[in-house]
Amino acid sequence: MASLRNDSLMKRTIEGSYNYYDEHKGCGTATDKALAARLGGHCYNIVSNQERNEIYFPELRHDEHFIDKKGRHTAHMFGARRRKFAIDERNHVRDGMTMQADHPRDAAHAQRRTEMQLAQIENSQSWKGFQDRTGAMYDTQLPKRYSIANKRYANEKAKLNPQMVNKALWQARRGENHSHSASCPNLHLTAPEQSLAAATRSDARKEASQRQTESAHFAPWMTANTFSASLDATAAGRDHAAKQKFCSVSRLENHDFAITRKNNHFSSQDKLTRADPYFMKPRQGITNNSVKYDIVSNERRWFRY
Repeated sequence: MASLRNDSLMKRTIEGSYNYYDEHKGCGTATDKALAARLGGHCYNIVSNQERNEIYFPELRHDEHFIDKKGRHTAHMFGARRRKFAIDERNHVRDGMTMQADHPRDAAHAQRRTEMQLAQIENSQSWKGFQDRTGAMYDTQLPKRYSIANKRYANEKAKLNPQMVNKALWQARRGENHSHSASCPNLHLTAPEQSLAAATRSDARKEASQRQTESAHFAPWMTANTFSASLDATAAGRDHAAKQKFCSVSRLENHDFAITRKNNHFSSQDKLTRADPYFMKPRQGITNNSVKYDIVSNERRWFRY
């Protein structure tokens, strides 16, 4: 290779002068370099990945190749290993692979535990003193935890239980005007459409039950999203929803098995119930059930039709 260092070489043999090769990593004659290149050019055996038995031209065979003796690619294959681009200051990859920090209450719990232990040491012989000390440190009257304990039937009202009253109390209630249904308090008898719509908007559980059990749809094309949103997104669906005035909770079913079996209701042959929205299968949807009742408790779900 042409360089000042190569030109200063004065060593010569009968085959010719000595030269530097491969960025001054090897020195020898052109004949020796040609023979070393024919041996493979590597300083190790490319089959066994070992160099202890390689004795020919070790000074002209080096490790600077695409693959080193450990089978790893070098900078000659994909270029230098240094970064080609500047480091992103946003660190999206690091944030995505880093676990989120603990909740602040973990540190608060540890601090409170330490304070309680110190209070125990301070009042190791007096339980009353320990109570007074902790009472002064913390508020013992903690707010009651809010939890949903829904024991009402279909999120509407407690199950109807028979009541035994005397004749005077029964006669005193005769003639009372009932504005709402006894089994479904959200159903206003004079304005059923508006009252049921207001109940659906005010309670998220009723709205979810209504969407999962709704049978009617006005989808312009048969896809999952249009099935579930057709009553809200289309004018015909909104008109149909505004006319729904019955609720499943206030419905009195016919429990006479002889009549339902005779009319073949379970095979959708009963002329009185096969067109009834109460008995229709819920519309198609990803999260919709195939029935309108709870398959575990066998209780009907809340829905208007």
